[in-house]
Order: sequence, then C-alpha cells, then structure tokens
Amino acid sequence: MSDLDHKISGLSSASWLGRVLTYLDHGTPAVLVTIVATKGSTPRNVGARMIVTADAIWQTIGGGALEFDVMATARAMLAKAGAGMWDRQLVKRVLGPDMGQCCGGSLSLLLEKFGPDEAVMLTGLAVAADAGTRLAHPVVAAIPLRQATPAEQSAETMFVAPIDDGQVPLFIYGAGHVARAVVPRMIGLGFNLFLVDVAKSRFPPPESHAATHVLARHPETVAARAPDSAVHLVMTHDHALDEAICLAILSRGDFGFLGLIGSATKRARFVRRLRQAGVAPEHLDRLVCPIGITEISGKTPDMVALSVAAQLAIWQPAGNNRQPLSPESVNVLGSKR
Repeated sequence: MSDLDHKISGLSSASWLGRVLTYLDHGTPAVLVTIVATKGSTPRNVGARMIVTADAIWQTIGGGALEFDVMATARAMLAKAGAGMWDRQLVKRVLGPDMGQCCGGSLSLLLEKFGPDEAVMLTGLAVAADAGTRLAHPVVAAIPLRQATPAEQSAETMFVAPIDDGQVPLFIYGAGHVARAVVPRMIGLGFNLFLVDVAKSRFPPPESHAATHVLARHPETVAARAPDSAVHLVMTHDHALDEAICLAILSRGDFGFLGLIGSATKRARFVRRLRQAGVAPEHLDRLVCPIGITEISGKTPDMVALSVAAQLAIWQPAGNNRQPLSPESVNVLGSKR
C-alpha cells in the first residue's frame, strides 16, 4: 500500500482514538465515555461517545444532567491516583429517577481512562488500523484494549465497535475559504474528513485536527483511489482541475455523493464535456451542482458551508454496526445509583 493509499484509507485524526492520542501527545490524560446499552427512550444511541479531560470535552452523549453527571465521574477517575493501567468503570443511569430528564429510558456507559501508560499500545492500534478496524473494549479494569477478530461480537465482558464509528469518508478538494468554512461544520455529522490540495500553504493550521490533510500534485489521483461510497466535494481554485477530479469520480460510478461548487451554467458545461469524455449518463445525473439546500441561499463562505452541511446531513444514510451489551450483562456489571 502506498503512502497515499494508507493516508486516505486509514484512521481519521477526527476519530476518538485520533483525538485521544492528540491529547496524550500534549500530556493530557483523557476518559473515553461510550454508550454500550440502552433501553427505552434515550438521548443518544449505542456507540455514541464523548471524551472528557480535566478541562475539556469532545463530542457528546446527549447533554443535560446525564452528561454533567458522567463528566463528574470521568474527572474523578482522572484525579484518582494509583488506579493502574486500563482503568474502567461501567455505570448505569435511569434517566427519569436518577437524572430528572424527560427521557424515560435507561442506559449503560463504559468509561475508559487513558494516560501515558496506555499511549504506546494505543499508538500501535492506531498505526495498524484502517477504516474498517473494530476494537474490543473490556468492561473491567486492567485488561488491554485490543483489535477485535472479524467474527467477534459484543458479549458479557466486552463491547465491540469500529474505531471510526462507521464514519463516511468525505473528501474536500481545494483548501480555499469555502472549504475552510465547511470543515468545522462537518464535525459530529458522521464524516471522516480529508482536505485535499496541491499546495501545503493553502491548508489551515493543524491545531483543529478536524481533517486529515492530503497534499497531492494531482488531486484527481486521490479521487480515483478513494474508498467506495465516499462523499466528494469539489471546490478547487481551477475549473480544469475541478473537471479532472469530477471525471475521475464519475468514471468510477461507485461514489456516495458528488457535489461541485458553482452555478447551473457550470454544471451544464461540465456535463457536456464529461459526456464527451465517455461518462455514463446515469453517473452524470448524480452530479450535484450547485451544492447546498435552496432554503439557505447566502453566498458568503459561512452560509455556503452551512447550506452544504445541511444537505449532507439530510443525505447521509443511517447506519449502525455496533452491537449493544446484552441486558443480562448490563444488569450484572452496571452499577446503580
């Protein structure tokens, strides 16, 4: 596998593991919180995650009193000395009686503490991971996190889920002002973000860690080698480059969504040329241009980004390939309060 293939098929820096490793690189221990089982009405589903540090959070498990309670539990874990490696807690919360929330269901959450002692093994898991890698999370302390076998499912003492949370690969071509506005609005919408450009100087500062930067002399090569069913947004500085990227994607036909920034006139011109290049009519019909929803019609980068984010949120297929822990195991292992 080439460096390019590894980069565009590997672990996203926006995945939970990528985020935890970023915190650890800066000397900040973190607790991963995962919903591992639900019953009745709950604010989020099985597999929803958040990360808690001493002074920050990433993502959400639903907000409200539940989230504040879990944040307090996680920070107590961070403050506790001498807990040893792979410190964990499995807790159960009944949202009405325990939390005073209007949701009437209950849920079980796995809290996993990661610090310097776990960093080396987590890095190894990240290096070996690709977009389909699943991890087996023990629900008791002291047992290392590990890669799950292909047939392994969640069981009484183990929660199995993909690293990338089933995120859809989203390739944004061109790191200009619109793309820079689009990237932060895609966070939390279930996309594994890749920002592609021909010049390193065009990329935004790396501290956001929201997208994997792909420097490519020929971005159409990235498009041709992107994973099946990926989403593509084409918004470079050059119409000829836009056309080359669209040709690479449309010639494959196995993409999930292809959006091209521009007007209806631009679309008509591109369709004519792409048809002459041999692109099948049924693939050309899927070229979305202009992009965004008509209800948001502003032309500033922020308004375009909001419109595109809404369009992709509506488009995105529902998917859930996580198996909850069994009710029996939750009853045995989950603490009540």
